[in-house]
Formats: sequence, structure tokens, C-alpha cells
Amino acid sequence: MNNLRHSKPKVEDWLEHMQQHVEPIWRRLGFPDAPDANTSGKGIGIIILDDIIPHELVHHLGKRLKQVKVGDDLVVTCLDVTSQNIKPINRGVEHGMMTLQLLSHLPLRIHNHTHVGLAPAANFIMLSEYEPEKIEVGLKWILERRENWNIQILLNLLVPNTREIGSMKLASQDPFVHAMQPAIQEELLIIAANGNTKAHNNLHPVEFFTVGGYDDRGVSDTQYHTPHPAVPCGINAEGFFRPDILAPFTYLPIPYCETYESNRVLSYFGGSCGAAALVTGVCANLLSKYPHLDHYKIRRLLHYNGELLNNVETSVPKVNAAKTFRHILEGDNLLEPNNLSTGDMRNSVAHAIELTELIEKGKVKRDTLWEYLNDESSMVRKTVISYGLGSSIDKEERSRYWEHLKKSKSETGEKISWLYQLLRNASVEELDQWMELLKEKDIELTLGVKIYLESNFRDAPEITYLPDPNPEVISMSTEPVWNWYREYKRNLIPE
Repeated sequence: MNNLRHSKPKVEDWLEHMQQHVEPIWRRLGFPDAPDANTSGKGIGIIILDDIIPHELVHHLGKRLKQVKVGDDLVVTCLDVTSQNIKPINRGVEHGMMTLQLLSHLPLRIHNHTHVGLAPAANFIMLSEYEPEKIEVGLKWILERRENWNIQILLNLLVPNTREIGSMKLASQDPFVHAMQPAIQEELLIIAANGNTKAHNNLHPVEFFTVGGYDDRGVSDTQYHTPHPAVPCGINAEGFFRPDILAPFTYLPIPYCETYESNRVLSYFGGSCGAAALVTGVCANLLSKYPHLDHYKIRRLLHYNGELLNNVETSVPKVNAAKTFRHILEGDNLLEPNNLSTGDMRNSVAHAIELTELIEKGKVKRDTLWEYLNDESSMVRKTVISYGLGSSIDKEERSRYWEHLKKSKSETGEKISWLYQLLRNASVEELDQWMELLKEKDIELTLGVKIYLESNFRDAPEITYLPDPNPEVISMSTEPVWNWYREYKRNLIPE
């Protein structure tokens, strides 16, 4: 069993193979040339809500990289990251390191491709806090020093409603939106990750420039660009359609910066946090080149000059840097965007808001919640599943959860909503049911099984999670687990 856990998975060979084919991010976004490491984003201050450590990959940033933390007594500290002793990367900082690398890493030449961060000359302030009160205190402290770092952008990597997933509330009632008020009042360009699952119900407020993603398979050729099945889209509590814009969601190459040793030169970031970081890089590049642009105009420029995915019914465009640069140089006028929802959709929102309030006040009995699952709106049904029902109360009800998961649609996010509730009280006795989900080769279900195994079977091989929805890649990622499972079942059979 130990050999199965520690053997090299085929997916690692696949990732090594991809190094030859994945194109640089700048080319996939439409940049005519690689961003200049000495000038792209120069002088632009970017706040990033994520963690960081001193490491050789960020050493070149010198005093342009700060880390702000807020103590339990709400006292703020600010460190020059690169003046600290170098530390090895760990799981807790992989996300922040990869986010920063997309923006800041130095040129890297591999297989005839030049990879480089999108805004390596910018100033970076990592606000490493995740509680609303501490975020607000940290932002106020940073913005009191806005002129020192020329703060223009806040990269918000806190995806919508993670703690109250399924609820539908006005932005004024969201503690994390309230925490961002200092940045909103200072009119920063707040770029926000739209989330990585369709279980998200209420999406970011319109004050945030919200970024979703698409699957470009790591290449710039638009014939291969398709919607990503895990990307949420819809309207928020105020009736605005989200997200605003799309960026590549898969195979975002950066210098290798993972916990485990590998022969690879590249790591691959992804998801909506990766996509939002890319849009942040584009905006920082624009602000450093064209300082006369205000943040509102940059949002409109990127949306207006974006391109729709081929043969897909969506009004959300993907970033096209080349068209945006050309538009600025030619000085064309911009049309006002219209991202308000239809009346029918707003009725569903109102219904979901009303149900959320009733649930919070304890005015809906459990039997009535089950009846709400017949509502015609998937938005309301997700409110019932995730915010109303929550964890199952007994074995009989848990069986009903499994039945609903199996018959629910992935497209609406209801299937994954049921899965997240089933994860809460999952037991080792359900192994067969969870393994059965892997047969669907669905990226979100696979992630759910990964979480289940890590919680209940410590000896099981880790499923390498990639944002790539390709069923063949998912099969490669899960093959070690299938081998382990067959061995596990054989060992249960008495001789």
C-alpha cells in the first residue's frame, strides 16, 4: 500500500510533457510582446489578499514587496519580506506564492517560450488576513500610506460567500464586502475572483471587477477555447450579472514553487484566483503605460474590447489585450455597459433573498424546506440545499441526499451543493459511494472525492487536483486512487 501512495503518478509525467506545449500567459491574453520586466506595472501599487514567505523566487522584488498583518489586538505590522530569512514553500503559502509569481516572476526561457510575470515592476503589498475585521483594519492602515506605494489595485482572492454558501444577501449585509469599504471609498480598482464552483449562489457586488475563467488548454489558438464547467455565473442579490470578464483558468505557467520535489521547471496555477491575477497584471500594465486612464475606464475598455467564446451563448467576454491597446491608441469612444439582469431573474433573486431571511430567523420548518426543492429556480434550490438543509440529520435523510445528488444537474451547481453537504458527516463506510462518483470524470466531483479521502483515508494516494476538465487528465489524476481502492477491497476479503 505504501508503494501505491508514494509512486510517481502518470499525471506528473503529463505535467512535465505540458512544459513543451503550454504557451506564455502574455501571448494567451493577446499581448503583442512579452511584458518588460523593468517597466511593466512600474510604480503601480497592488494589494493582494493572500499569504507569502521570504523565498528566492521573490528576492528580486526587494523593498517593493511588503507583508501586512493584523494582530488579535488589531495592531498592524509591516515587514520587508525579502529582508527575512529564506523559508521553504509549504502548503499554506503555495497559493499566495503562485498568485504573486503570475504577476512578478522574472523571464524564464523554456522550450522556445519566454515566460514572464505580467507586472514585475509593480509594488506588492500582501495583506495576509482572512477575517473581515482584520482585513478592514489592514486596508485602512495601507491606504493611509497610499501615496508611498501608489496603491491603485486590490486583488481580492476571497471568493464569494464561502462561509454562507447558498445564501442570497444584499452586499450591504456581507461582512467581507463591508471589510472592503476602505478600498471602495478610495476608488481602488478591486479585482475579484469569481469562484471555482457553481455551488456559489450570491456572487460578488458590482463594485468589484469580477473575473471568471475559461479553458484555453494552455494555448492562444481560439479554436480550443471553451467554457470551464466549474465556473459560476449568474446574478447577485442586487440583480447584476457576474462575472464581468473571463481570463484563462487552466495551466497558468510560473517557475516551479510547490511543496513537493519535482523534475519540472514549471508549476501551473489556475482557477478563478489565477484568472483574477491575470486581469490584475493586465490592468497594472495599462496603468503604468497610460497613467491618464481611470479605473472605471479600464474596466470598460477590457469589457468593450473583449471577445466572446466561439459558439457559446454568453455575454461575458474574455480579455483581449491587443484590441485594448489598439483602442487606447486610436482613441475610439466607448459604449456604456449594460449588465442588469432580466425581470424574471430578479424575481428568483427576490425569492432567494426572502428564503434566506426566513431561514436565518428560524421560520421555515425542515419539511417545508424539502418542499422548496420543487421551486423552478435553481438559485432558490441551492439556497435550500446549502443554507437551509445543511448537514443531514439522520441516516434516512442522508440517503435522500445521495439520491438527490445522483439525479441533480451539474450545470446548475445543485449536484455539487449536495456533495458539499454530504462531505460534512462523511464516514469510511461510504467509500464505495464516493469512489463511484469518480466514474463521472467530473472535475468538481473529483475534488469532492479528494477531500473525502484526505479526511477519512490517510493512507490513500493523493489525487492531484488540476483545473483541467479533460476526462483523460482526470483519469490520470485518479488512477493511483483506483489502484489503492482495489487493493483496499482485496484486503477486506477474509482468506
